[in-house]
Amino acid sequence: MKQASLLALTISLILLSGCAKSEKCEAKYTDWKSGCLSLEEHEIKADVSATDEERVCDYTLLYKSNTDGESIEVLAPEQIAQVKAEIRSGETRLSYDGAVLDTGSALTGQFSPLMALPTFMKIIKDGHLENSWTEDNKGTEMLVSELEMPDGAHMTFWQRSSDMTPVYAEMRSGDAVQIKITITEFK
Repeated sequence: MKQASLLALTISLILLSGCAKSEKCEAKYTDWKSGCLSLEEHEIKADVSATDEERVCDYTLLYKSNTDGESIEVLAPEQIAQVKAEIRSGETRLSYDGAVLDTGSALTGQFSPLMALPTFMKIIKDGHLENSWTEDNKGTEMLVSELEMPDGAHMTFWQRSSDMTPVYAEMRSGDAVQIKITITEFK
């Protein structure tokens, strides 16, 4: 009888410590999100990779947002570098000496690789936090957050726990990862 009580107490403590850790992780993410969204300007440089059954598209993008709107500039590949998309009041405008830019929407179905960073910010702003936890990545503790949008899109988001610097994100619809974002600068 004593052993059964001790076992039940041990299991309860393990479950409670797991809940407390998850709540702590969720609170840490929620605090970061509030601070991030309170800023009027953002700048993100990232390597974006989009994959389907037939091909992989890789880009390096520079995203900027402020009170006037958002812009995405292609830094690589070289053949479309400096092509810039501006998003203002729901309208998108491309600019660069008459260049036509394949946004990749047919590549991934739900996500466009060139719109990955505005989508990333939209998911941070509007996504529901499903779960949050920590994991070790080569000796660095990472906070991992799972976010879901009402349309069923999901994003897993990794941040360095020590300073909450965004590091990596994966966007998926269903079970397939469609967009991978490696963040090299986040201001």
